Amino acid sequence: MLGWGHARVIENLLARKPDCPRSLSDQFADARVIENALLRHGRKIRIEQRPRAESDIAVAAASILAREGFINWLERKGKELGVKLGRGVSAEIKSAATAIVEKHGAKMLSQIAKVHFRTAHEVAPTAFPGPPPRRIWMR
Repeated sequence: MLGWGHARVIENLLARKPDCPRSLSDQFADARVIENALLRHGRKIRIEQRPRAESDIAVAAASILAREGFINWLERKGKELGVKLGRGVSAEIKSAATAIVEKHGAKMLSQIAKVHFRTAHEVAPTAFPGPPPRRIWMR
């Protein structure tokens, strides 16, 4: 999902500034993840990923703006759904997920949350499969 999001941002940038020669982002996966998610237009840009790319002022600024956008989205969507949305895992998050499923159905939860985690299965077991059993690692 993160690669898809980066690819969409790159595509949007290229729509506004077609001659942009390169993209820089923090290295969160193999560079091909973003490259494969790019549409035809975006395949012309050079993609650069590196660890701690936030040391570059442009990446740091983009990270701050993205975080603000995410927090604002949580507040807006929470008001729209009548539930306080948060991040992570806690009793409060599980309660909010339960309320969303009760008010709006499991499909809504899949539109706003990562449903491959245990919490989704716990609040809507028929809609979301449980996580695989944990494996005990032996050397």
